[in-house]
Amino acid sequence: MNVMKILKKLGPVFFFLFCALMLFFSLRGLPGNPTSKDLNDLSWKDNGPLELSPERGRYALLYSIVEDHSFTFSTDIARFTAPDVAYTPDKRYVSLFAPSLSFLVIPGYLIGKHFGVAQVGAFAMVALFALLNTILIRAIAVRLGANSLAATLASFTFLFATPAFTYAVTLYQHHISTFLILLAVYLLIRFNTIASLAAIWFLCAFSITVDYPNLFMMLPIGLVALVRTFLVEKHEHFVTMKAPLLRILALGGMIIPLAFFLWFNAVSYHNPLTISGTLERAVEIKPDGTPLFEKDVLKKLQGEVIEPIVIDSSLMNAFKNRNAINGMYTLFISPDRGIIYYTPIMLFGILGLVLALQKKQKYAGLLVAIFGFNVLVYSMWGDAYGGWAFGARYLIPSYAILSIFIAFVLTYYKRSFFISILFFVVLAYSLFINTAGAITSSKNPPKVEIAALEKQTHTVQEDNYMRNIHFLDKGNSKSFIFHTYARNYVSAWTYYSYLMIFLISVPIFILVYYRMLSVPRKRKEQHAV
Repeated sequence: MNVMKILKKLGPVFFFLFCALMLFFSLRGLPGNPTSKDLNDLSWKDNGPLELSPERGRYALLYSIVEDHSFTFSTDIARFTAPDVAYTPDKRYVSLFAPSLSFLVIPGYLIGKHFGVAQVGAFAMVALFALLNTILIRAIAVRLGANSLAATLASFTFLFATPAFTYAVTLYQHHISTFLILLAVYLLIRFNTIASLAAIWFLCAFSITVDYPNLFMMLPIGLVALVRTFLVEKHEHFVTMKAPLLRILALGGMIIPLAFFLWFNAVSYHNPLTISGTLERAVEIKPDGTPLFEKDVLKKLQGEVIEPIVIDSSLMNAFKNRNAINGMYTLFISPDRGIIYYTPIMLFGILGLVLALQKKQKYAGLLVAIFGFNVLVYSMWGDAYGGWAFGARYLIPSYAILSIFIAFVLTYYKRSFFISILFFVVLAYSLFINTAGAITSSKNPPKVEIAALEKQTHTVQEDNYMRNIHFLDKGNSKSFIFHTYARNYVSAWTYYSYLMIFLISVPIFILVYYRMLSVPRKRKEQHAV
């Protein structure tokens, strides 16, 4: 009995250590501390861990801050970053991305550099935030009434059975954004103090410095926090509303991140109110170090002058109602990005969402609002497919929210053998797809670019996860552990198979154990007799 109690207490610790170990074996990277010239080699770019421009853009700012002590890119770093690098009117190359991710991964970069694996150290910081997200998903689900085992399995589902796995082992902002959203939600449901309100306002403001669209995902959280700023008292014949000074002052939590954001803009663009979207994009750096502008490329292709993008028109034109239907199709149904193809296990989350609303689950409305804003913003976005990417990467915050609802489904149907079997089958498929994506590549072109790509390469191109399967067929994997050590002993497919065996064992164990605990006591006694 004592052993069982100890295992019950230490179970979550073992679970999170296991998750950390799986992330470690999947983390993409190469050994070494590359210089700015090294980074332009294909072994680091197209064929390596920094294969796509969003990764390179964040890493470029990180490198410039740490190594060059500047927010301005050298010519080599600008060439490494293109086509996602901005060019200022005073002829400097600067970042096109929100800055905070590059700052947050500096500790990992410095630790990694000490051990000769600077890039791996930077990527590991994102994996750390991904692990923290599993902890928060479990904590929120349990706090809202889900069974602890169901919540554990739901958090596992988010991390390994969705495209969140792929973006946990590389340098993208999605897990940082998700962490800020989940932490703010947890503070809302766990506390109602001045300190918690100040922390929530800090998280809301800081999230914008990680990724600009976070403003919309954080909006429902900010509205709830704003309501909590006022104290409502019901009397016999009237209602009073008070706004205590300290609660109003909690809004000051936004000051530090906003001040940081203005400072970064001032240093980078020489104007605190200027952000990267107002600057011209250099899609290529010529041999003489001068930029080839995006507008000039478009002018050549379309035969007409394309005006430089300005912030007002870009923001207005980025979100269009007419994009919504095609965007929804892209995010949910399309073979090249859709949830149905990449992570159908999230359909259980949608079922849980419906159940939570029907049962008037506390805070269900807040979670649904966050999910709704995430889907709406990116379905109206002109690039719902997220460029070259693995799955619908923009929906990673929604995967986290739906995973909380998955915990509710597993709790509601804990005695249903059919639901357990169906859940496992769909989960196994989702694990199969997303594990392949994590240890191979994110360079999956959207369907809209396939025709041009086939014409350019004279070969048939896949626009979905089959590219990742073929990547394994060729004996390739971008996992740091595989590339540095394991490739001398096992094939890429064998390495992938080992990871799958370990990963699939977790839901089997949890579901069997959960099923045993869910059998009614009378039935157990009958079997015992």
